[in-house]
Amino acid sequence: MSITLRVILLVAAIVTTIWILWQIRKHKVKLDGAIFWILFSIILIVIGIFPELTYKLSTLIGVVSPANLVFLVIIFLLLEKIFSLSLVVSQLQDKIEVLSAEIALLGHRNKDKSDEE
Repeated sequence: MSITLRVILLVAAIVTTIWILWQIRKHKVKLDGAIFWILFSIILIVIGIFPELTYKLSTLIGVVSPANLVFLVIIFLLLEKIFSLSLVVSQLQDKIEVLSAEIALLGHRNKDKSDEE
């Protein structure tokens, strides 16, 4: 793995960690959402500091280049995050539909009560 890729990994990981911790501190992100990004940064730091791991893993898995393995791991983790966020969005859409129906029913009931008076 080239020194350039290692430096980019380390800088990206450190910047990501600092940014996430800053967002947690400002209460803009919940801790459970930030845990993924902190773990992601830790993985990048480990890969950047110990490139031997990527060499061994790439040989074991059969990936031609350790850099390709790094990109594969990053892509896999981001796809997993996208899928989990899709699940959350779907659940929130269901909740919004239920809340909209409840608000409509309450509005209809209040209108009926005001018409009776």
